[in-house]
Formats: sequence, C-alpha cells, structure tokens
Amino acid sequence: LKLTANSMYGCLGFSHSRFYAKPLAALVTSLGRDTLQATADVAEKELGLEVIYGDTDSIMINTRTDDLSVVKELGLKVKKAVNKRYRLLELELDGIFKTMLLLKKKKYAALVVSEDPRTGQVSLHKETKGLDMVRRDWCPLSKRTGARVLDFLLSGDQADVVVANVHKVLEDVGKEAREGRVSVADYVVTRGLNKPVEKYPDSKAQPHLRVAKAMLKEGRAVNVGDHIPYVICLDEHGHSSNKGVAERTVHPDHVDPDTTAVDKRPGMEKE
Repeated sequence: LKLTANSMYGCLGFSHSRFYAKPLAALVTSLGRDTLQATADVAEKELGLEVIYGDTDSIMINTRTDDLSVVKELGLKVKKAVNKRYRLLELELDGIFKTMLLLKKKKYAALVVSEDPRTGQVSLHKETKGLDMVRRDWCPLSKRTGARVLDFLLSGDQADVVVANVHKVLEDVGKEAREGRVSVADYVVTRGLNKPVEKYPDSKAQPHLRVAKAMLKEGRAVNVGDHIPYVICLDEHGHSSNKGVAERTVHPDHVDPDTTAVDKRPGMEKE
C-alpha cells in the first residue's frame, strides 16, 4: 500500500504527468500525516507512553525500561491499539533500541537489540542513519573520530564519564594532527561530479570543482560521475580564515606525504 501510494503521489503531483491532480497528491501526504499523528495520539493519550520521534510511517517510543520482556509487551499493546483502527494499514514492531542519539529529522544513531528466536540470546549492533560519518564529503579522520565519539555516547555510561572520554578522543586527535602524525590520506575529502565542470555556475566557490579544473589543466581526465579528492590547507600565512575554503584546496597528489608541505604551492600546509 505504501509503495503504491508513493508511486501514485509522484504521478499525481508531477505537473507534466498525464495523471496530474495536485489535490489528490496533497491528499496522499495529508492522510499520511493524519495517520502518523493518530498513531502518536494512541500511544500517548490512550496508553500513556512517551513518543520521542515520528517520521513518515513510524513512531519511536521511550519505554523508560531496560527489561526486554516489558518493552516487547508495550510494543504489542501499541500495535494492537493502533491496528484495530485501520482495515488496510498495519503497524509492526520494527526494532528495539537500547540507547539512542536522536539529532534531528532522519538523523540518528542507536544500539539495536536483536534476539535469537531459537536460543533467546540477545545481541547489540550499531545502526546509523543520515549521520555525516557515512557521507563521502567528510575525510576518514573525521569519520573515525565521529565513530569513536558515537561509541561513547551510546555506551550507557554516566554523563560525566562519557564527556571525559569524548574530550580525551578529541584532544588525542588534535595532538596527532598538530604533531604531523596524521597521513595525508586521512585528510582527503571526495565529492562527486553530477555534470561537466563547465556547467557549474559557481565553480570557484566549490573545492572539488576548483581541483577538477586544475586536473583538467594538467591534462588529467575528469568525467561526470567521478569523485574528486581534495585536501583543505592553511593559507600562506598559516591561517585558515584569511581565504575561503575553496581557495585553500589542493589535490592530494600535490601534498608531500613525508612532510606537511604542499610541494606545488609553497607555504601551504595541511589543515
């Protein structure tokens, strides 16, 4: 039903479609919102539970207990109370999280509780959605640091312990960077080209486009779909703020891996 509704929404809402009917497209999303709100109301007003997040076709509830049997029982209560309202829609218990970091819409991380149906053994695995650490336009150093910080945030330890551990991670990374113990590869950011370089109107302000242009001047092949690597550097005075990010961007091949200097642009250093 959801797949059909989503497909029809696209046909009904596209102005050049032969089935274009904007009010009907609006009705699809309106009913979706109403259903989601009604589901949250059942959990909060009828069952007295705390809904902490809702998006598109799901709600998340803080059960305030770590007793797995109680959590599953509450989930079944919500499922039963909601499903009796609808003939064609059915709510399922999709997952149980032990701890969760909820940042904003469609951005969260959590420890998912899994239970073996045969042995009843419980295991945990980390799930992330929409976080920067899974994106290509963050360097490996940033991703690794983010993953380590996330592990502490989801650990369930006392707040002061978590804060101390996070500070230690950041201090260690900063020290390694200042002492030149971070490789050039760990600073590399990549971004894809969705169209030819000359088709971008604001190429001067975008780091990967400036590097792509420099690659073309060097006779390198640059094609649509390529992921362009780059490193952000300090300016000639050793600062990061006097020039824009794009102006301080070079290809990783231009950075001497044995030093912190950029071999083709004297005075530049890795930021």
